[in-house]
Amino acid sequence: MLPSSPSARLQGHSGAIYDAAWCDATGSWCTAGGDGVVATWAPGGDHGKALFHHASPFYAVSTWDGGVVAGNATGEVLGRWGDSHSAKHVHRAPVFSLFADDEGMLWTGDGQGQLNRWKRDENGMQVVNTVSTDLGKIRGISSHPQGLLVAGGQGGWAILSKNGTVLGTRQAHERSCYWAIHLPEKQAVISGGQDGKLVVFRGEERVLELPIHQSAVYRGVRCGDVLWTAGRDKDVKAWDVHTLEPLGKLDRPHARSVNALALGGAAGAQLATGGDDRMLKVWDL
Repeated sequence: MLPSSPSARLQGHSGAIYDAAWCDATGSWCTAGGDGVVATWAPGGDHGKALFHHASPFYAVSTWDGGVVAGNATGEVLGRWGDSHSAKHVHRAPVFSLFADDEGMLWTGDGQGQLNRWKRDENGMQVVNTVSTDLGKIRGISSHPQGLLVAGGQGGWAILSKNGTVLGTRQAHERSCYWAIHLPEKQAVISGGQDGKLVVFRGEERVLELPIHQSAVYRGVRCGDVLWTAGRDKDVKAWDVHTLEPLGKLDRPHARSVNALALGGAAGAQLATGGDDRMLKVWDL
C-alpha cells in the first residue's frame, strides 16, 4: 500500500530543491537548494534552519561522520559537525554528487568527471586521492562489492575500486545516466537516465530496457523490496525490485520536476521528495 498523502510539507527555499538527505545524528532532513541554501528540517517543525548560505546553488547534500556535507555550483565542498565548520574549494566544476563509503571516507563528483576522496582529521576535511574519468558530469555515486558505482553525463556508469581504478564501464543510456544501483541478489546493476528508461545489466549483458518515466529519471532509491524512482515528469513511482513490475505512484507529489529522493526517518520508514516547486514532502512508507 502506497501512502496517499504526505505526512509533512516543508517550505522555505526560494529556489528549487535539488537534493535531500536524512541526518541520523540530528534526527532531521537536510536539503540542498538552488537558492544557495542548505537547510535542516527538524521533525514536527514547519520551518527550516539554514546550515550554509552561498551566492551559488547547492546541488548535493549528504551526511558524513555525524555531520552534514554539501557541494555547490562553484565546486566548493562544505561541511558542518556541531560547531565545527569546513569549506574546501578543490573542484574546478560544480559538485553534483556526494557519497560516504563503508570505510568512513567521503567521495565527491563534479561536472568535469573528477572524483575526490576525502578523510576527516584534526585539520578538517582533506583530499586523499583524486580520480579523473571520461564519464562526463558525475551524477551519482553508490556502493558496489568491488568499490563504487559511478553514473555519468555521457550516459554510462563505471565500477571503481576504492583506490580509484576503473574496473569496468557500461554504456547504459542515450544521454545522461543519473544514478546506478547494484542488486546483490541478482548480481545486476540497474540505472536511470535522461532518456526516461530503466536499464539492467548483468555482467556485460544488457538484459532489460524499460521506459518508466516520460522524461529524465533523476533519482532511484531502494527500500527493501521496492525501488522508488522520480523524474522530470513530476512523478514518483514504485517498482517491485525483483520483477520491476509497477506497484503504483504517489498521488500528485509535486507540481514540477522531482529532483530529490531520499530515505530516512525512524528505521528508514519515510521517503522525502523535493523538486522545482521548492517544497520538501515527507511520506510514511
